[in-house]
Amino acid sequence: MTPKASDLAARLAATAAGVRPAPPTAEPARPKAEAGTSDQQSSQVQRFTINLPKAQHRFIRQFALASDSDVSTIIRLLLSRIESDPVFAEEIRNMLDEVK
Repeated sequence: MTPKASDLAARLAATAAGVRPAPPTAEPARPKAEAGTSDQQSSQVQRFTINLPKAQHRFIRQFALASDSDVSTIIRLLLSRIESDPVFAEEIRNMLDEVK
């Protein structure tokens, strides 16, 4: 059992027995990451939320599942392609002109 699951199980058992459970112990502090590591990079990540029609939402989730990936990775790859491929970026601009 993971520490969190075992803590939960102990609290549930104590509650069922009518005993007030002890507060959970604090997790040990993680050492600070060196500059340039993934912790620093992840702190620079921004959340971006979009609304999709159900059909597109289903498609991207199924695509991610079939690709053994996640939706966030797929979206980041598509954005990287727009940034690095001027032909693809122009195709997207043309598509944008069509939907306006």
